[in-house]
Amino acid sequence: MRLLNCQLQNVRLHGDLSLEFSPRITLVGGANESGKSTLVEALHRALFLKATATGAPVEALQSRLHLGQPTVTVGFEAKGDTWTLRKRFSGSSGQVSLLAESSAQSLNGAVAEEVLAELLGVKETLGSRQATTVLPTRWAHLWVMQGTAGENLLEAGKAHYDFDALLAQLEQSGGAVVQQSGHDQRVAQRIEAALEENFTTRGIKKNSPLWQRQDELERAEFALDRALARLSDYEEAGVELAGISDELETLQNQALPALEQRRQLITQGAEASVRLDAAIELASKALEPLRLRHDSATKQLADLDQLAAQLVATQNRLDGLRRSQDGADATEQELVRAAQAKREARATLNAQKQQLDQRNQLLQLLVERARLGGSRSRLRLEIEQLRGSAARRAELEQQLAAQPPIGRSELTHLRELQQAWRDAATRREAMAAGVRVLRADQAVRINGEAIASGEQRQLSSVFEVQVGDGVALEITPGGGAALGDLDAQCAAAEAAFQACLASLGASSLESAEQMAEQRTGVEQQLLALGTASQQDQAAQEQELQRLEQRLDELQQHVAALASVQQELEQEQALPAALGDLEALQQSLAKTLSHTAAASGQAETELDQVVSALESFKANKVDGASQLQVAEAERLDRQIRLDALIQANGTREALQAQVEQLAQQRQQAESELSGLQAERASLSSGDQEQELAKLQSQIEALQLKIETLLDRRGAAKQRCDSISDEDPYGAVEQARVQQEAAQLDYQSLKRVTDAHRLLQQLFTEAQADLSSRYSEPLAQSIGTFLRPLIPDGPVAQLSYDQSKGFGGLQLRRGGEFYDFHQLSGGMKEQLAAALRLSMADVLKGSHDGCLPLVFDDAFTNSDPVRVQMVKQMLGTAVDRGLQVILLTCDPGAYGTFADHAIDLQA
Repeated sequence: MRLLNCQLQNVRLHGDLSLEFSPRITLVGGANESGKSTLVEALHRALFLKATATGAPVEALQSRLHLGQPTVTVGFEAKGDTWTLRKRFSGSSGQVSLLAESSAQSLNGAVAEEVLAELLGVKETLGSRQATTVLPTRWAHLWVMQGTAGENLLEAGKAHYDFDALLAQLEQSGGAVVQQSGHDQRVAQRIEAALEENFTTRGIKKNSPLWQRQDELERAEFALDRALARLSDYEEAGVELAGISDELETLQNQALPALEQRRQLITQGAEASVRLDAAIELASKALEPLRLRHDSATKQLADLDQLAAQLVATQNRLDGLRRSQDGADATEQELVRAAQAKREARATLNAQKQQLDQRNQLLQLLVERARLGGSRSRLRLEIEQLRGSAARRAELEQQLAAQPPIGRSELTHLRELQQAWRDAATRREAMAAGVRVLRADQAVRINGEAIASGEQRQLSSVFEVQVGDGVALEITPGGGAALGDLDAQCAAAEAAFQACLASLGASSLESAEQMAEQRTGVEQQLLALGTASQQDQAAQEQELQRLEQRLDELQQHVAALASVQQELEQEQALPAALGDLEALQQSLAKTLSHTAAASGQAETELDQVVSALESFKANKVDGASQLQVAEAERLDRQIRLDALIQANGTREALQAQVEQLAQQRQQAESELSGLQAERASLSSGDQEQELAKLQSQIEALQLKIETLLDRRGAAKQRCDSISDEDPYGAVEQARVQQEAAQLDYQSLKRVTDAHRLLQQLFTEAQADLSSRYSEPLAQSIGTFLRPLIPDGPVAQLSYDQSKGFGGLQLRRGGEFYDFHQLSGGMKEQLAAALRLSMADVLKGSHDGCLPLVFDDAFTNSDPVRVQMVKQMLGTAVDRGLQVILLTCDPGAYGTFADHAIDLQA
């Protein structure tokens, strides 16, 4: 299939836009919001969306600037004929017509949509329901919509590209190593047909045999559950009936008689309760004075014991303080001597630390100087390499400038001129006259030149034939004036061809092709040299200057530590190697760390001793103060104890009094408790209130008995109604039916599971030969990316029968990288090469050509990137593909395209 032209009417900002497409490369340029994406979307919807479709995809075509419904006309070649498609998107009243140039017969409506789908190689054009879901997948491998250039087409699944046709073309074209046998296809089709009988993509197919078995099983299980529920209801009703009967017997024979008996006892005990209340009041009044006297005596005894204990504790603390004060002076002298020893140890460690610190600084400087010296040598070597690369780049650029600018377009133009010259010469020779001498007995001459017997001449202009000396014939070849025109055309074509050769500095077409190959080789060498610039060299030289300055600074620091170096060299010779210097410096640093830790420990210990000394002095002063306070407290406690003994007697007398009062109190409380217990046995409160409560309980119990009688009748009636249907027999019958339905379902399910397993095993067996499909496609991708990676494999991918192609990777250096690991520009180029490869394979099912559309797919305007895109697309059109490239920067592509369109013009 090949796009020829299109016309957009009332489509967004386009009122009436007509475009012609080149059979090779068409470049459509325009700034953002100039309608490039609108053009692509309109063509896509015209090809794959029904004219009667509705919804967002159709609404997006509506114009706010122009009146009328969106109308799209597309001219294209397909199936050996030229077609004109016209669609007017106006909802249910939408119109479509498809006209074939050979028959001049116009197809309309559903017939036109069916023929269009067949021409495009799809099952059907899409309606409203599929517009938002399936439409984006149509020709997603050929048409790159804006914003999708860097996406991996294979990750979206095989629904986003023509998987079946791709596989068929790989097999038919010999791209696959081993073609799938017809037997394999028949097996796969029979397995798929067996599964499609019972399954769809969403699950079990409705009204299929498996669905019917499952429905019968569900209905049998429902009937069994219903029968079991009836049986359970029957058994529950029987249990409920027995429980109600037992509860009624308990209430009528036990609970109700007990309440009646309790009511009679309360009535008899009312008179005895009055007498006990009076006796309890007298006992309570006699007990109160005993409680007060006993509590007072107990408190006085407790105060006496507390003062005695406090006096003993105060005396003990006083004795301890006196002993502490006696040995304080000796302890203080001992702490002073310990502090002096710690100060001397700290001073010694600090001196050692200072010496080791200076030596460590010196070794650090020497290590850094040695390390920077090595870096300086490496940097000098890198600068020399950069200078060599710059010289080579300059040499190649001079070679490139010296060579004629012969590219793909110039060669194409030169070939067209040569072909025009050959065509003119062929037509001229076709109109020339042929003269052949069969036999002659006299001399035969043409234009005075002798011709022998059997010799033949082709002459395109008027000529003279002489036979002997007496016969002369003038012969004019056929064509008349037209022959002269052909001579002029042939001469003009030859002159144009020679002029083009002269302008390119070539002697022949072959030499021009050789010069173009040489120019391409120089350009590839320039690409291989990378993008190192004078700025990189300047940065390296600046880094070298910085290293030199740092080495001078290090030399000054080392000179400042000359005495330390001399002292260290007297103890041991300093090594010259960097590794030995680092080992010596690390060893010294470890010793310095240990010394610093010891010095810090000595400082801490000194602080602790000084702190202990200061604390001891403060405690000594505080102890003297506490001694005075303790003496005063002891005297106060003794005075208060003497006063308490004088007022209440000795402790023994007070203890005897407390015991006597406690005995009297206990006896009185015992008598009162006996009276209260006897009173509580007769009644716990108001007699009338308790009698009213008992009456309420009796009435509630009688009401409950009546309710239970009603429930017993209802339960008996339910048992009788269910038992009429024989619930046990119904359960057994339902269970038999359920088991039979389950057996049928399981039998058929095992068959369908076997089909699924067979399909899985068959798919896995086919997947073992996946390389027969993935390798040819990977090689095709390498064909388009060969300028980027000139040798070895370029890309690789995997194949799975159920999932399609996947695992797309690109080789960079010696390793393959996944698609998501690549940069944005590399993703765009690899994704484009994948689409070009698929189109190259699929063109066999579309009359040897397919149109590829790239809407702002290549966003990087770097000249190197643009050159890569040109070479890739040039390879595509050389292989018979049609390319339509839409870009915001058409100037970056120069005169690369065969036909350029500016939407802003």
